[in-house]
Amino acid sequence: MNTGKATLVLLLGMLLVAASEMASRGAAPETAATRIPLKTDVSPSRDLRDSGDGAEQSLLMRGEDDGAGLVNDACGDSCDSGTSCDSGTSCGSCGSCACGGTCVPRVRLFGDFLYLRPRNAEVPYAVPYNGPITPPPAIPVQVGRIATVDPDYEPGFRVGIERCLSECSSIGVTYTQLDTSTSDAISVGESYVLRSMVIHPSTFDAGEDGLDAAASYDIGYKLIDVDYRRIWLCGPRHRLSYVAGARYGRLEQSFRSTFGTLGTESVDTNVDFDGGGIRVGLEGERQAACSGFLVYGRAAASFVAGEFRGRYFQGSSEDTEIVNTSWKAGRIVPMLDLELGVGWATPSGRLRMTAGYMVSAWYNTVKTSDFIGAVQTNDFGGLSDTLTFDGFVLRSELRY
Repeated sequence: MNTGKATLVLLLGMLLVAASEMASRGAAPETAATRIPLKTDVSPSRDLRDSGDGAEQSLLMRGEDDGAGLVNDACGDSCDSGTSCDSGTSCGSCGSCACGGTCVPRVRLFGDFLYLRPRNAEVPYAVPYNGPITPPPAIPVQVGRIATVDPDYEPGFRVGIERCLSECSSIGVTYTQLDTSTSDAISVGESYVLRSMVIHPSTFDAGEDGLDAAASYDIGYKLIDVDYRRIWLCGPRHRLSYVAGARYGRLEQSFRSTFGTLGTESVDTNVDFDGGGIRVGLEGERQAACSGFLVYGRAAASFVAGEFRGRYFQGSSEDTEIVNTSWKAGRIVPMLDLELGVGWATPSGRLRMTAGYMVSAWYNTVKTSDFIGAVQTNDFGGLSDTLTFDGFVLRSELRY
């Protein structure tokens, strides 16, 4: 939660900077992008067209670089008439793809506030039932809600820095972290009992059923991305870039449950993943013609090779170690990240604020519920499932 508060403070500070910049610009009578010097001597052989050597571009087709690597819109600077250079252009000669300015900022700093929820991650741990007390695999007659720990939305963060390599390309580093935690408890009256859904079935006896149960579940991930980014198509108000790089990923899942029987029965599990691999993607944005508003989209696919490690421990107040086992196996985990949103940029382009919705899917993943099931059935082959994260993202970005 501290990281979430710090990110909100950063967002508020950047909003104040944006307001100050807009106020100062409102007080200025004119800008470099809108000043058009007059020529008193115009020969018939020269009109307001580019002569071809780049030294005498049309004054109506030339913008001014604002120092942030962006260009003020001087391409036919009439909002009503639009711009004549807003066509898809290959960024082979990026010096002219944005009406004479550079395509990428020299330095880009950004911080994101994430509000995400893991899905397809729940762990059922107990069920109330009525009937004869028979050991598994007999199926109890359920008489109440299935006690489950299911993560909800939690705050996270993403920060990054990017440095240009040329007018068209840049290299950057991004760090992302999300930590979620949830808990649940259930109690029944003396008419019913609770059956554990996570203990090892071979350890069951009549005393295993009880009246109280509780569980907690933590799941989170850390990502480090190193990306090379190059503009593919661009214009004064649109841009499409491709991304290629590397990703390191770590996934952590921790589960603990306790049952009130004649004593106390507990089950603890940990399932972790570490790996690294390649990452490719596309990023695009489109700005409105006469305002700072924009829409954007990002899509990336990563293929991370690593190793899953699982541990299962069961104990009680009478026997501190009933089951203690571990497992590990190699996996390639494909990750698909999608994000769409809207935003606003100051007239200079130095400050941007965006808000969007993102989905991240981790394929070929070992989840806690699957690992517990493998221990209970003694079948560890073919452990594979999909884990997803989705939610909202707010970004503040500074460009120099």
